[in-house]
Amino acid sequence: MSAIVTKATSFVNGIIAKSTQLTNGAVYWGKVTAEVGKVVYKSEGLAPPSTVQFQQFYQSAFKFIQSPEQQKAFLQKAIKFRPGKECAVKAGVYGTQLLAFFSVGEIIGRRNVFGYPAVGAHHH
Repeated sequence: MSAIVTKATSFVNGIIAKSTQLTNGAVYWGKVTAEVGKVVYKSEGLAPPSTVQFQQFYQSAFKFIQSPEQQKAFLQKAIKFRPGKECAVKAGVYGTQLLAFFSVGEIIGRRNVFGYPAVGAHHH
């Protein structure tokens, strides 16, 4: 009976050790991310929009929805638009950022850098 208790104790201790490591890592990276966010927030002069800015934006958006003339003018601008080199570079940079965020999300979701974790028995 002591062998079963020893195995159970070592199993529980292993789980506790792994969860402690995971928690410590999550807390560390959470603090690092918060500090980097603070630096970026201060250096870029970021601030949440004021109530007046919200009202102005939604009023102009509502006017655009109600005005067919503004919609036609917008469509004419869109038809005449010809992308250039600068537009292509911006699209490439934004696409790369989007791919990076997607990849990080996939890695976090899989909890593995390459492939998906094995689940269940594999038969060849």
